[in-house]
Amino acid sequence: MRSQAILTVPCLALALSACGDSHLLEETAVVNEVDPYIARALNDPLMVDPDLAYRNEANAAITIGYDHGLPSFKGTEESASAAREVARLELLEEGPIRDLPMPSLDPGPASLANQYGVEAVLEVVDAPSRCRKDIQGDFAYAANLPGIARVMPHGMVRVAAAVEGSDCELRIVRYVTPVPIEDALQYHYTIATREGFEVSYFAEPETSLTADRRGTYLRVFARGASGNLTAVDVVTWSR
Repeated sequence: MRSQAILTVPCLALALSACGDSHLLEETAVVNEVDPYIARALNDPLMVDPDLAYRNEANAAITIGYDHGLPSFKGTEESASAAREVARLELLEEGPIRDLPMPSLDPGPASLANQYGVEAVLEVVDAPSRCRKDIQGDFAYAANLPGIARVMPHGMVRVAAAVEGSDCELRIVRYVTPVPIEDALQYHYTIATREGFEVSYFAEPETSLTADRRGTYLRVFARGASGNLTAVDVVTWSR
């Protein structure tokens, strides 16, 4: 049985248009220091009015940082080994695990490290204009990702958003994992190559993968995060 990714739910079914999208992917300084799911369950109401989101200084539609004295989600050698082993077993159920190739000598997409707004992210990944409207933020979108974009086992989702329409199906997910960058990218690389995608691997300006196949596109970015974690951004769309 496959291990399910951990989904934190700091707010429920809030349309990004309610407060704008400029902070969709923003994570506060304490995002990796507490468990927002536990904080929400023990200390806050189930729903958050975006106009009264006093805990989020940016008044963003999706709130994900709470400074409560609760157990931290941090990367350790033990948690990294456990996540790596579960991911390995999951991949082996479907075939051999693919080794990452040597990174391209050419530069890849621009870094997403400091891109928090939806428009900025979609500009970096070169998503078509029809995929840049009616973005909705909801953690449920992380639970029904297409197989090509599934979250690595033991990953904790921080942000999930989507566009659902007849002319574009798009998903954006940011999650953190205790495994190193190369392990996270190898997971996504193996899945993409098995599905027949043409995949390119880049080391600069940020470690990333680009994968295309007959009108379906996948972009994966990875970087170090606080708490000895790896932050992974997955963007996929089809047209």
